[in-house]
Amino acid sequence: MAATRSRQGTSRHAFDLVADASHQELATTASRQLRRDSDFLAAARFMVGAGFHAKAGRTTLRLAEAFALRMHRSKDGHFPFSIEATAHELGLGRRAVLNHARYLRELGLLAYVEHGTRTNVLRTRHGSAWVTGYRGTATLFAAVAPRVWDRAMGRRIKGTGYMARQVGVTEEGRRLAVEDARLRAAFKAPARRSSCTPSVGVPQEGLSLKTVGGNTDTPRTRATTTRRTAVNGPRVSAAECARGVSIAERLQREVWWLHRGCARRLACALRPLTAAGWTWQSLAAELLTWGVPGFLRDPAAYVRHELARRQRLGHLPHLTASVVADDRVDEHGTRRTDMLRRREEAHHPAWQRYSEQLRPQLRRQLAEARATRPVRQTPPVSRPMWREPEEDFLASLPDQSWGNSPAPREVYAARAWGRRPRSASRTPPSSDQGWLEELRDQAEAERACAALRAELENWAAGRG
Repeated sequence: MAATRSRQGTSRHAFDLVADASHQELATTASRQLRRDSDFLAAARFMVGAGFHAKAGRTTLRLAEAFALRMHRSKDGHFPFSIEATAHELGLGRRAVLNHARYLRELGLLAYVEHGTRTNVLRTRHGSAWVTGYRGTATLFAAVAPRVWDRAMGRRIKGTGYMARQVGVTEEGRRLAVEDARLRAAFKAPARRSSCTPSVGVPQEGLSLKTVGGNTDTPRTRATTTRRTAVNGPRVSAAECARGVSIAERLQREVWWLHRGCARRLACALRPLTAAGWTWQSLAAELLTWGVPGFLRDPAAYVRHELARRQRLGHLPHLTASVVADDRVDEHGTRRTDMLRRREEAHHPAWQRYSEQLRPQLRRQLAEARATRPVRQTPPVSRPMWREPEEDFLASLPDQSWGNSPAPREVYAARAWGRRPRSASRTPPSSDQGWLEELRDQAEAERACAALRAELENWAAGRG
């Protein structure tokens, strides 16, 4: 990693500037992910105030604040970076914006998610005409925090790179967190407690005021604001709330008349069904059967009212039974019981005794047996041999006493039809059954058959 040693300044922690552009990407950065703008601003103030970068200052913090205002658009803390728009927002030049963005990257506070290009994203065909205009692709940055800031804040981090996560705090970090909470509580104005929650309350055009008495000239100090109170229900954990919101977002993509509503308010309206075990498939199948008006101003309020009416009339199944069974849900706990049983068998005392005492001894005995086993001898190599002795082969050839060497066909015929002479160890062949006699007998038989055939044909012709 090509890095430049920076001056420590007022900080007692050392830090190396990330000068290599290849280590400023999302996959190669050494900093961890940040999702909240407050954490990003705190990290930026610490890194700039510690003097790790000689050129970073107030303008760099202004750019970091502008970036923090855009982090709420993404749940992962990603935000777009347009040079012209940022320069117009901060009243700076193009070169100044680029330089201070580079300072933030070198301090380990920014990482590239996507590099901007000059490709025209507006060049799309609409019907038979092309849409005119030009708009390039913006650069996407991810807010990250260097490890030196986590060490200074007393945080314990698990993992490396962008996917590292905070798993706890040290004693110094706990002390700093308590001091920060006390300072926030001291400078924070007391907020008025309200019983209205945005997940339940229907959006109103304006606040209506009612007077306590009958006099129309009642002072404004005696007027009270009418608010819709929330229904006191069971407490819901953050995981259950997130699951309900994800189900509501999926339903908005499946059911056409829900896309205009708020996903959080819809999740609150469907909470009795989701808590009873209804899946998004069963909810979508139920909601698609409802006859709704052509235009709904508040789909969540309509769902809440219709659920209450159908439940009162008994048109909905019992809330304790799920309409569509989900195989991934272990309702009766059988899969967990099997898992615990397998774990208990794996950690049984007999298995532990085998793995700790018997298995090493068996492995040692097997190694000794392999070491003392005799070496396997190499099998003898087979050598090519004649199918028969050479003298037997020469004796089986036709007789060469005529002065002419036999033709190959005669040799093959003698080898195939003639009786091959046996080796000396066997009984010698008889002299009256040679190959020449067999050939002569065959020729005489063929001539006799031909003469008999001709005689029969003449006899048949003369008789006819």
